[in-house]
Amino acid sequence: MPNMNLKNYNALILAGGKSSRFGSDKTTEPFWDFASLTHFLYQRLSRVFGSVKVCAKTAKFSESLPLLIDDFSEFAPIFVLSCLDKNFCLDKNFSKPVFILPADMPFITEAEIFTLFKSLKDFDICYAKDSKKEHFLCGFFRPSIATKAREQIAAGELAIHKLLNLCHSTTVEFEHDFLNINYKDDFKKALKFAKEF
Repeated sequence: MPNMNLKNYNALILAGGKSSRFGSDKTTEPFWDFASLTHFLYQRLSRVFGSVKVCAKTAKFSESLPLLIDDFSEFAPIFVLSCLDKNFCLDKNFSKPVFILPADMPFITEAEIFTLFKSLKDFDICYAKDSKKEHFLCGFFRPSIATKAREQIAAGELAIHKLLNLCHSTTVEFEHDFLNINYKDDFKKALKFAKEF
């Protein structure tokens, strides 16, 4: 394990999506010995970060998690980066880079998190990619990007990749492909992988 301490940093798990391809809310699905897929990821990230919170639209989990409930009707994740609600904004609540990860990417390792953090350097955003795709919402984000996110929303542009183009961004390409759970078959693969993880 890399010799780095991220206990003074925060992580946010994104669990407020539609799960339209999955057919039901995948973030609340029981996962292995955990109450949900989100609980599994929360437990893993809590080993690395001093504080981990879950961003969602409702208090939907059967067992409690530290939640940040958003107050916008849209499902576009750029709203999380701009301002979760009138009381909670990245640039008002954090001074250090924040690690953000969707709940459907449960197997990112501590080593990969540390690699992303080391690669952030003086960039605004450092996110992951693999041979198949860029994972725009898996990485470290400086709180200062919230201003640009709000400007982008005001202009009617909700695409995350457009925000990354506006910011001083970099990416880290990893050799293996991340398991991103979009469909029921992906979930079955994840359950099998979790037993060996």
